[in-house]
Amino acid sequence: MVRFFHLTLVCICLFLLGLKPKPKEKIFFEPNSAIGYSIVWIEKLVKDYPEIQWLADQKVHITQESVGLVSDYSPSYVIYKKFYPEFDRTLLTLRSFEIFFKGKYRDYLFLTYKQDPQHRLQYATFIELQKFFRFTFEKLEIKREKEIEMMMHCYILFSDLGKTKTARKLAGDRGIKEKNLDLFFSKIATLCPEIFPSYNNLSKESQKLLVRLAKQNHFGHIAHFEGGVELFDEIETSDFFEDPVLMDLAFIGHICDVAGAQGHVEPCTSINYNEKTHQLLLDVKEACNNIPLMGPMKAWDSFLEKRAKALEVGAEGKLNHIILRIASMMRFTTPYETFLLKKALFKLDSNELESIHSAFGWENRICVKYIPAVLLNLVHNPNLGQNLNERIEKTVFLGLPFLAKSMNQETAKKCPHEALNFNPIAKIAKENPFELQKEFAVVDEKGIVKIEKKLI
Repeated sequence: MVRFFHLTLVCICLFLLGLKPKPKEKIFFEPNSAIGYSIVWIEKLVKDYPEIQWLADQKVHITQESVGLVSDYSPSYVIYKKFYPEFDRTLLTLRSFEIFFKGKYRDYLFLTYKQDPQHRLQYATFIELQKFFRFTFEKLEIKREKEIEMMMHCYILFSDLGKTKTARKLAGDRGIKEKNLDLFFSKIATLCPEIFPSYNNLSKESQKLLVRLAKQNHFGHIAHFEGGVELFDEIETSDFFEDPVLMDLAFIGHICDVAGAQGHVEPCTSINYNEKTHQLLLDVKEACNNIPLMGPMKAWDSFLEKRAKALEVGAEGKLNHIILRIASMMRFTTPYETFLLKKALFKLDSNELESIHSAFGWENRICVKYIPAVLLNLVHNPNLGQNLNERIEKTVFLGLPFLAKSMNQETAKKCPHEALNFNPIAKIAKENPFELQKEFAVVDEKGIVKIEKKLI
């Protein structure tokens, strides 16, 4: 009887154990195509904005910054089963806008999960950005959220279409031959915005606002010191401050552009828009707001002082300004990076240092483009060293003398180009960086810098 009782008790215990719920598996956030780029979302964008397809072309002008990675998560691969880097950059920019505008916490994780944890965009900052977006949109005469979203989508997209063969052909048929990618959209918006199909689907109010936005300056040139105080002079003489909401809208567009800039490298997350980058853009915005209050020169000096403090570079002396400018072009955001740059610069001989000083001084007014891409590709090139210190040193020894010589040769000409385009050099910095040591630069009639083999 006792044995039967024990057996019964064991059976009951086993039965109850079987009813005990299994412990839940810990869920890790891991992006997938359903979270990132569902084909339904991409197809809807392409349907609503057919110009997006113009970017899915091998002849699109490619910004040669960082090594693009072919990924199953790339939006171009999801829809075309091919890799189109500029398509992916624009799609991440559009996705970033949607997340900053009305994304939830999970979307925030999606946007930031591959950022360096030390500098990851904080959730509190993300919420402040969402408030800024919504507060800006509430000031518009356009009240329908869908219409605002369409207008901003078009603003972001149209800014990239100067890279495409299709847009260039449509513009050329109307006599527009603008070479400058930054000015292309502005020229189109002024003369013939109807060549973009999506423009014709906007309300009259949105069309007018879009045309005005197209004429605004590029904040990125200020952030990376691709020019000096003349950038602020241009803003003062434009209609930038006639309507304060214009600047805020342009700044929103730039935030999204920065967030999507590495979409060809990490298609499902922004590795660019972290907390440090956010602070840099706030400094740029504050500097622009200071222009009508204190004038371009004082606003410029104030901006230099703030960025020098952020990177712990002395604000006085010409050499410190050169270090600040080059560090900013390298997209450095921490004092440690700037310290390594300064240490490498002082290893150059006096002639090379003088050449760099002459080229990168504020007195040199030649506009330079894609130099940040050249420097970034060198700093991140694994062939130049296993650690950051080695790569920065190689960047200084290989890249800066080459860039300085190219810029100084152009300055010495009787009729120099207004701007130098270093995009082809960025490709070489990415693929064959040691060629910069062996070859010398030539500038074609369009101001594009290339290399030419030395004759033996």
